[in-house]
Amino acid sequence: MTEVTFNNLNISEEHIEALKELDIEKPTPVQQKAIPLILQGYNVMAQSKTGTGKTYAYLIPIIERLTNSNNECLIIVPVRELAKQVKKFIKDLNKKVKTLTIYGGTSINRQINKLRQGVNIIVGTPGRLIDLYKRRHLKLNNLQFVVLDEADRLLDMGFLPDIKYILDQIHSDYQFMLFSATLDYELKELVKKYTKSDFKYLDLSRDEMSVENTLQFYYLIDHYKQKYNTFRKIIKRERPESALVFVNTKKTGNWLFNRIKKDRLGYRVGYISGDLTQKQREETLRRFRRDRINLLVATDVAARGFDIEDITHVINYDLPKYPENYVHRIGRTSRMNKRGVAITLCLKSEYEYLCRIEGLINKEIRRKSFKPSPQHQRTRGFPFRQM
Repeated sequence: MTEVTFNNLNISEEHIEALKELDIEKPTPVQQKAIPLILQGYNVMAQSKTGTGKTYAYLIPIIERLTNSNNECLIIVPVRELAKQVKKFIKDLNKKVKTLTIYGGTSINRQINKLRQGVNIIVGTPGRLIDLYKRRHLKLNNLQFVVLDEADRLLDMGFLPDIKYILDQIHSDYQFMLFSATLDYELKELVKKYTKSDFKYLDLSRDEMSVENTLQFYYLIDHYKQKYNTFRKIIKRERPESALVFVNTKKTGNWLFNRIKKDRLGYRVGYISGDLTQKQREETLRRFRRDRINLLVATDVAARGFDIEDITHVINYDLPKYPENYVHRIGRTSRMNKRGVAITLCLKSEYEYLCRIEGLINKEIRRKSFKPSPQHQRTRGFPFRQM
């Protein structure tokens, strides 16, 4: 089979060179499928797991087709961090594209001034977009492209009514794109409604769901009081270079962050949750990227939407409530074909939920314990040897 390249996808030489500078030499499966369809003008609903290149799958063809008029493209995202990430991707691909991020927690007057000056692409969160629209500063009558990125998270965070409100205000003949790691009935019905059932559906989730580059293990714990000591043993055994530790609630996150600091486990620990201000969250992420923090405790909502390279370990201190969230979490490591490790702490009372996760990813997650065994070797990014 002939290998698909960006040249095969009719991408301009300018953008191919920009991608090469980013060490992106060939398209991922979702990019191979989505880019030609978007270039041809189709509405697209695409399902593909976290870390498979969905953002460039829609950005590349959109930027190829921009005509340099105002407010051509609206990209709606769930959180500020993702908005900033998308803007960075646009800048990396084509510095001439005028892009504005719109989200709360920053000066609305600055955003109003930027809109007056004219932009090609607007990337924003629903609340601030609606605010600017109602103030009559955001015009939605010239849109050629509308994208919902991380649509499942938009739904999880309760933004569906806001999304519908925004889409109802758009009266131009736009091309609609929805990208998500998971798709449920409500999202599918949303696409059907706003495209009049005229769309191409791409489902790459089944091929990608197992996260083949990630070594996955779990520790079975009798009682929740044993969980923290098990976590300490895991940290001591694995000695992760850079770890993201997921919890289900802000209360647990606060407790774990303070306990790790108190116990001095030898890591520069940070914590990120929805309770932090935008400035605090950005500073924490900046320190994590620069290795000033090498163990970051995070809730699902706070951690979704940021892209940090070289995370060696993802540790599920809490088993996620929904199987799909497991995929989102471990997708934070093994980015762009790098091998990482995902470790889950599972209470015996939660074992049924672990089985559901295995059913979703179609793969057995291997159990580990602390009993003396030749298997108890460090697993940092290297194949785990069958003994």
